[in-house]
Amino acid sequence: MPYLPAERDVGGTARDGVLSWPGLSSGFASLPAHDDETVTGAGQVGVAFSAHREVTYATGGRIRSATYPGGSVICSGTEPIVWSGVREYTEALELYPDPELVGWYIGAASGSSWPVERSVVGRADPVVVGIASIFRRAHTANAYLSDVAASTLAHHLVRHVLVEYAGAAWVNSKGHGAENASRHTGLSRGDLATIYDVVEEKPGARICLDTLAASVNLSPFHFARAFKASVGMAPYEFVTSRRMDRARLLLQTTNAPVERIAREVSFGNLSHFRRVFRSHVGETPAAYRAGLR
Repeated sequence: MPYLPAERDVGGTARDGVLSWPGLSSGFASLPAHDDETVTGAGQVGVAFSAHREVTYATGGRIRSATYPGGSVICSGTEPIVWSGVREYTEALELYPDPELVGWYIGAASGSSWPVERSVVGRADPVVVGIASIFRRAHTANAYLSDVAASTLAHHLVRHVLVEYAGAAWVNSKGHGAENASRHTGLSRGDLATIYDVVEEKPGARICLDTLAASVNLSPFHFARAFKASVGMAPYEFVTSRRMDRARLLLQTTNAPVERIAREVSFGNLSHFRRVFRSHVGETPAAYRAGLR
């Protein structure tokens, strides 16, 4: 997900730039296909909402290539990631947890240590996708996000990164660490993977709360609570967000009429689709497509 982060204290615009929050900063970028090198900084975790084929990246002294679908997670290690040969339009959201917050969890006196040593590229992770989707709406649609909500998500993100990407049981002197993070997560890694597959495999199908709950053998009530505790948003919000990402992709890569795209992401009412799309993206589907040209 190519993006060159600006300084942390620089405010962002509605479409691009960096926004500062309690506990982290978020950077959003929308870029056309390009050959120029771009950089994702060290110490970040974020989402490439657009799909990429055979994109080249270098980190830790090694050059690799990767192909991954939209909604894939990129977690930087202790060194930046340098991208090149990006053949597709890019939409990416990067989250940079504050070193002080990370240090509080891992017990680093200086608050400057990033516990993820090696970068992870192209992973499916609904927790990060959910959190990143919330911050992305603040960039693209000027959606309101309070300081309390942002800081809560920052803590949730850091705990999750420690469990899933750091590869060690970090803990600070106050007893807050990776081994305690699972207490804050309502669904297991396997349950989250199952839900993610159900949502991704049926972008145009009707998906109700009962269907999602049954896929992980929970009652709808308990599932809804556990999902929000795990991902940071309600199940319906997550499903809608992923459908809007699918609509974005179709607008980017096809000439299909907006009405057909609405149906393909399970919106029978075109006016409703336009309203929901604008609430997520900040502009209508037609304006979004026009802006890609």
